[in-house]
Amino acid sequence: MSQTKTSLPRYAQIKGYIKAQLESGQWQIGQRIPSETQLSEQFTVSRMTARRAVQELADEGLLERSVGAGTFVTQPPSQNWVVELPDYSRLFSFSNPEYSNRIVTLEAIAAPRDIAALLGLQESESIYRSVVVHSSGSAPLQWEECFVSAALVPAYLKQKYQKVSPQTYIDWVIAPSRIEHQLQAVIADAAVAGALGLAPLSPCIKITRRSWSQDRVISVSCSITPAAKSRLGAEFLL
Repeated sequence: MSQTKTSLPRYAQIKGYIKAQLESGQWQIGQRIPSETQLSEQFTVSRMTARRAVQELADEGLLERSVGAGTFVTQPPSQNWVVELPDYSRLFSFSNPEYSNRIVTLEAIAAPRDIAALLGLQESESIYRSVVVHSSGSAPLQWEECFVSAALVPAYLKQKYQKVSPQTYIDWVIAPSRIEHQLQAVIADAAVAGALGLAPLSPCIKITRRSWSQDRVISVSCSITPAAKSRLGAEFLL
């Protein structure tokens, strides 16, 4: 046994042994592990020391203790990231006196294969596409490209977007029942860098948003914001 292991407290050595059995798959979910008495004899420690090791693993959600039945391997707790996104709906609202936008593109196009797949449509089916630059004061903050189902938002191209942002209009026309967000670190291409006043190859945060009405996809948008102007909060749930 290595010096590092022998320098650990005895209860920690027992914990390490049990975790090794779990991680290797030697002990399966639902399997009963050796009793505290057996562990204390195996490691030549008191039963109290063995109990501490088992209890701490139970507190971590790796073991489940059942009075009179023993201790069993349990399903490890799920681990999820909860990311708090900036409230762009409030920031990019005409009720905010600092907000303005510039419509770069507003058109009907034949859906490319990748976008058609995201929208759940056939390739080359007619959809709407918009590119908008959102600003606060005189500073451009975000480049937003949006692909919209023509069937679900038929009047999308008829709007001037001088009193409401495109995304707000979509959500007003058909309230989404589900929204998915994906975050990615990207480098601004020439078009984005020029529109946002960035140096070439500037780091940015890309947020891809897809919204559904029941089982039909309403829209897919890709929003790019300079990393220096982005702030995200995250919480790790066990």
